[in-house]
Amino acid sequence: MMKIYCPQLYTLDGCVDKVLIIEGGKITAIKDKEDDEVVDADYTGYRIIPGIIDTHNHGTMGYSLMGDCEDKEAEVRGYLKGLASQGVTACFPTADHSYFKAIANVAKTSVDGAKVVGIHSEGPYLNRVGEKGVDTGHPDIDLEHIKAMVNDADGLLKLMAIAPEIPGAKDAIKYLNSQGVRCAFAHSNMNYHEALEAYKWGISVVTHTANVMSGIHHRNMGGLGAALLSDDVFNELICDGLHVSNEMIKMMFRIKNAAFEKFMMISDNVPMAGAPIGRYDLPGMFEVNIDEKGYCLSDTGRLCGSTLPVIKGIANLEKNLKLPMETIVKMSSLNPAKVYAIAYKGYLAVGMDADFVVIDEAYNVCQTYSEGRKVFDINSDHDLFNPVFMQRYSLN
Repeated sequence: MMKIYCPQLYTLDGCVDKVLIIEGGKITAIKDKEDDEVVDADYTGYRIIPGIIDTHNHGTMGYSLMGDCEDKEAEVRGYLKGLASQGVTACFPTADHSYFKAIANVAKTSVDGAKVVGIHSEGPYLNRVGEKGVDTGHPDIDLEHIKAMVNDADGLLKLMAIAPEIPGAKDAIKYLNSQGVRCAFAHSNMNYHEALEAYKWGISVVTHTANVMSGIHHRNMGGLGAALLSDDVFNELICDGLHVSNEMIKMMFRIKNAAFEKFMMISDNVPMAGAPIGRYDLPGMFEVNIDEKGYCLSDTGRLCGSTLPVIKGIANLEKNLKLPMETIVKMSSLNPAKVYAIAYKGYLAVGMDADFVVIDEAYNVCQTYSEGRKVFDINSDHDLFNPVFMQRYSLN
C-alpha cells in the first residue's frame, strides 16, 4: 500500500485536500489526512492532476515514430519515457505504419513511461490544402493497405485521420468503423456542407480543430464551422495558444454545445519537442524550423506539428483564458478516456488506475505516476533527449 498526500488534489469532486491510498496500481481510497499520519510522499506546495492522455503525438525528446530505425522498439520505449517527463500517462502513438508492429510489441510489456492504449494513424490519406490553399496532392486510397494497417496494429488501431474528399474515403471509413476504429476529419479542403455530409459516413472526431481545414467566413462557414456546429463529433484541439489563437479558442468553447465535454487536448508533438531552437531535418519528411515560441514551421510557413506538450496547453488555458483546472483536466484526461473507452483512466477516483501528475506553480512536471508506479521523477531522470537525434537531424 502507498499513501500520497496533496492539499491540491484534482478529483471529480473538485480540488480537495486528501490522501490517495494506492494498492495494486489502483486507487483504493481518497481520505482525509489524519494528524501525524505517515505518508509515502507529501506534495504540499504542489498540485496533483489526473494523468494526461495524449491521443495525437508523433514523437518527442528526439524520438520519432516514422522513418528508418534499426531498433524500433527501443525508439518507442524512449518516446514513452519522454512522454512521461511531460505528464503523459497514456497515449496513442501517432505513427507511421512501419512502426505498428513495434508499438504493439512494446504495448504488451511493462514500460518505464507512458502506457500505449491505442495507435493513431494521421493519414496517409490526407489532402494537404487547408488554410493556406497550397495543394501538394494526395495518395489514392488503397483499402487493402488499410486492412494491413488494422492487422499489423494487433487490435490497437483506435483512430485514423482521413481527408473525406479523397475518392474511396467513404468505403474506407465504413470499413474502419466496422473494425472498431474511429475516423477523424483531417487535412481537408471540404466546405461546410461537404463536411456535414462526410460526418454522416462515420466520422466522429475532428483532427486538430481549425488547423489545416477551411476556416470560417461570414458567407462560408468552412470545415471549421462544421466542426463546431456538429454536436455528434468530438474535437481535438492544440491549446498552446500558437496553433490556434486564444481568442479563437475562447470562441470555440462558446460555440460548441457542451464544449467541455467534446474537446480533447492534444499536443501534435513532433520529435523536436524538447529540442533547442534551430533548423532540423524532420525524419521522413522535410526541413523544419523551431522558433523561440515553439512553432515548428516548414520553409513555406506551414505549421508542421508542435514542440509544446499538453502541459503547456494546460498552463495557457489556466493562466491566459482563466479556465478552472477542474474544467481543463476534463479535456486533457477525462474526455479522451470516455471517447475512446479507455478503461479505468481519465480521472482520480476509487477503483481507477493511479495515473497522476505532480506539478509545481510554474506547471513543471515534477513526478509522473502510471498505475501507481513512478515513471518520471524530475530529481533523478535526466538527459532523456535522444542522444543521436542532434547528430543526425540538426542542421544548425
